[in-house]
Amino acid sequence: MNAGLLVAIVAVVAIALFLWWLLVLIEALRTPTSQWKAAGQNQIVYIVLMVLVGLVGTIVYIVVARPQLRSAGSSTTN
Repeated sequence: MNAGLLVAIVAVVAIALFLWWLLVLIEALRTPTSQWKAAGQNQIVYIVLMVLVGLVGTIVYIVVARPQLRSAGSSTTN
């Protein structure tokens, strides 16, 4: 494999991961405080985790908080 191609692939993957992280961070920031409270989660903790730990913090948010936020959001809108 050509070294230039490998660098290009790594760059594309890095940019994609950064954009995914940014979109998830924006989603967490835009989620209403009432929905966080209804889910029993702390918004500040997850935001700080995502900013300081990066992708690991974002994965923790996706696995732990997001499903609870979605179920809390669906129950508060009905």
